[in-house]
Amino acid sequence: MNLLPLCLTACTLLSAVGCAAQSAPRLRPLPPGWADADIWVCAGQSNMAGAGIIAGKPRPEPGVIMYNMDGRWMPAVEPLHRIFASDAPAIRDTLIKNWGRPGYEAARKQEARQPYGGVGPGMPFARHIVRQTGRKVALAPCALGATSMADWSPRRKGEGDGSLYGNMLQRIAEVGGKVKGLIWYQGEGETMAGLQAPFTATWLEFVDSLRRDTGIADLPIITVQIARYCLDTDPAYGLAWESIRDQQRTVAAKRPHLFVVPAIDLPTDDLIHIGTAGHKRLGVRMAEVALDKVYGLHGRATAIDYASHEVVPDPNPLHHRMKVRFTGVNGRLQAPGRASGFSLRSDEPLKDGPMVFKVEFDPREPSTAILWCTKAIEKPVSLYYGAGLDPYANITDSRDMAVPAFGPIRVLPVAK
Repeated sequence: MNLLPLCLTACTLLSAVGCAAQSAPRLRPLPPGWADADIWVCAGQSNMAGAGIIAGKPRPEPGVIMYNMDGRWMPAVEPLHRIFASDAPAIRDTLIKNWGRPGYEAARKQEARQPYGGVGPGMPFARHIVRQTGRKVALAPCALGATSMADWSPRRKGEGDGSLYGNMLQRIAEVGGKVKGLIWYQGEGETMAGLQAPFTATWLEFVDSLRRDTGIADLPIITVQIARYCLDTDPAYGLAWESIRDQQRTVAAKRPHLFVVPAIDLPTDDLIHIGTAGHKRLGVRMAEVALDKVYGLHGRATAIDYASHEVVPDPNPLHHRMKVRFTGVNGRLQAPGRASGFSLRSDEPLKDGPMVFKVEFDPREPSTAILWCTKAIEKPVSLYYGAGLDPYANITDSRDMAVPAFGPIRVLPVAK
């Protein structure tokens, strides 16, 4: 095999520090019989790494392999992110810091017998791609829990695998540099104080840098909007989650080939991590977007987004309604049981502002939700869906794509 093109790709990916200044990355081309597989990078923090409960003995998925974190190709089997197998300083040093040296060494020894980790969205994503296209998929896990955008900063790529961003670039180079796309789940780390205001600029810097550093100008990036945190704490902390969710929703329109998939409605297996049942649905949602936007199989499920709202006048003084319209709805909006998730906030929260007490779906307008309110909207209010730390939001469409969390959306009273 002529390795020169792979070496050149590796040098391109590491050009910021210079190939002469550090050792070239080891080359791990796809194994025989897999040369035409689509390589997808999986990165972010713990909800990508996976914490869903593994029930029974995991079995490999036909048509899917993984570039294990120890630098070898192997059949794809949960857990995908075997973090204690990694020798990358960015991962090793973080684990030692969080687990302590004795805990790290014990987990490292146990790795061969029972790898630490859980179910994430990567395997369901790959499985759906394989079954719908017949193509082989190779996954390159790179995520690490409890990490922030500062840990993933492109400005640290000069550290090589001493930074998460540099380690991701190195792993991309090791597999030949030609990847199909990135699936990404991160943002919980940006809910800490002071991190919301710069998030959009920080995320776009990451997107632009990754595309430049891989040499793939149109690299598809499919992200997940952060979900819930089942914690009873300062309500102000919920505002931080709302801010990150809404920025993740809106920033997708600022770059081509950048997509966001909601997870606000999915069940968890602990207070912050989406569970196995939820990841099976989330992986399919991400894969459906990939099938439509990356593989060109149009007619697949597409991501929903808020479009507009309208306060509806009604001669009956007891009827106060508004319509909320969405784009990207596949089939029609629906919900199991009582549709829930919408809320209104008054600028004067200590006074009795309007509340949403019922949500209906008009069969004549399949992309519209009708909100029934307790009183007329006589002063400006803010509209939310999936607000707070742990909202109950259960609206999807006919293809199980969820309505994304959003807000604040300013709602003005109807002029009399």
